[in-house]
Parts: sequence; C-alpha cells; structure tokens
Amino acid sequence: MGQITVFSGPERRRRWNDEQRLQILTEAFAPGACPTEVARRHEIATGQLYTCRNKLTVDAPTAPLVGPVRRPW
Repeated sequence: MGQITVFSGPERRRRWNDEQRLQILTEAFAPGACPTEVARRHEIATGQLYTCRNKLTVDAPTAPLVGPVRRPW
C-alpha cells in the first residue's frame, strides 16, 4: 500500500465577506485602475474579479454598479 501525506495547517481557500469583496471591486474598477494589478495585490485571479462583479449585478440589480458591465454579445 502507498504512503499518504496529510497536510495540516491553515485553510488554502480564503473567505471574503461582502464588505471586502465590494472594496476590492471598487478598487479594481475605479476609473484609471488596472484590474490585473489589483488582483495581483490581493492575490486573486482576474477571473474572480469579473465573476464577483457579475454575480453582484445579477443577484442585486438595485445595488450600485462598480463599473460598466460588458457583455460579449
């Protein structure tokens, strides 16, 4: 039978509360900001920024938009 290695330590998946997400999105989509740089600074993928922004606009259509939503069609 093979060997199994168990890693114990802090959880790899980070949890962001709504306030933190909104702060990151506001920073990323502010006029003149570069979303890629903001994503790197917060150690997240750029796709997470766009997914979070789209989810925010779909789940709460009355919430203020953080930036323009571009649809591919």
